Amino acid sequence: MVRERVRWPAVVDRAREIVESYEGGVTLRQVMYRLVCEGVLPHTPSISIPAYS
Repeated sequence: MVRERVRWPAVVDRAREIVESYEGGVTLRQVMYRLVCEGVLPHTPSISIPAYS
């Protein structure tokens, strides 16, 4: 199975847009979920962010 390479400049640009679209704070987890949902980042276990309590 071949993974598609992540286009990091596109990820950073879109992440910046997402963060700027929030009036309050936004978590890294929220940004990551939005990027995955929009298809900017692939959904793979290797980039999952673990939940900390």
